[in-house]
Amino acid sequence: SSRRQCAGHPALKGALAGSGFRLVYVDECDLHTHPHLAKVWQRQGQPMSVPAAGVDQRRAVFGAVDYASGQVVWQLAAHKGGEAFAAFLARLARAWPDEQVVLVMDNVSYHRAPAVRAWWAEQGGRVTPFWLPVYTPTLNLMERVWRYLKQKLACHRFWSDVAGLEQATAALLTRI
Repeated sequence: SSRRQCAGHPALKGALAGSGFRLVYVDECDLHTHPHLAKVWQRQGQPMSVPAAGVDQRRAVFGAVDYASGQVVWQLAAHKGGEAFAAFLARLARAWPDEQVVLVMDNVSYHRAPAVRAWWAEQGGRVTPFWLPVYTPTLNLMERVWRYLKQKLACHRFWSDVAGLEQATAALLTRI
């Protein structure tokens, strides 16, 4: 192995190195049609008021990046929550149907929702969660994908409709 690295070949990582499992980083983010309105100041404990009905619409994006290959698997949803996250987990399981998968993720409450707990139970140990400590987004590699996505989608731009935002999101994530 060290001889291979010295010869100018990169070291193999994760499942490609024969570790017996695939390491996948999982996270989710919100995309807004008017991203600057999503960041307006508001009094603590009070809901954000948007200037006009429907001005700032959003979509949730669930995503995962495979550490070994860099492959990104993603799914759009109307909102974040246990049901939507369980549907995304099912998609991940289909992406690597015959492999042991370790999913690295944060401890947001809907990651432990009843629908998600039922999904974990159905996996019979083939898919294992690895919970990150709270407030450690820098440990999740998927955050880097979100940063890139949001820079490309929100840079000096408002979206007139959710469909256009969804199409642009799909185009960017498909190219990664």
